[in-house]
Amino acid sequence: MSTQIRRMTLNDVDTVYELEKKIFKDSWSRRSFVNETRNTDYSFPFVLLLEEKIVAYAVVWYVSGELHINNIAVDPEFRRRGLAAELLEYILDVFQDFETAYLEVRISNKAAINLYEKYMFSKAAVRKKYYADGEDALIMVCKRAEIF
Repeated sequence: MSTQIRRMTLNDVDTVYELEKKIFKDSWSRRSFVNETRNTDYSFPFVLLLEEKIVAYAVVWYVSGELHINNIAVDPEFRRRGLAAELLEYILDVFQDFETAYLEVRISNKAAINLYEKYMFSKAAVRKKYYADGEDALIMVCKRAEIF
């Protein structure tokens, strides 16, 4: 199983957008992904390729020592292979000088919450009715000093 992680390009957007719609009920727009590829000052979108096919992606923002993980998503056909963990490890390695990392996750997404807890993210707060369907989001935080 040969994987590669690299920066998302404009040429990847259509594939990533199709994956996004497949994975999420409240998907990002195509334009959002286009903007993330162009916003190189603080936005860092990545794709994970398995045998040269995009099967996962992440978008993170990095500003003044703060890392915000906006999303990590894996094609449902390729889950349970450690790809989300591989992407998360890559992100934490690339931005290893971060002071604090943040993310939001659906309160019902136990698999993702368990993954984040393995990487020293802790539950910090709840955003009520954060998602379009009214589900709450769990805010999770990781302090650099806790993992390095």
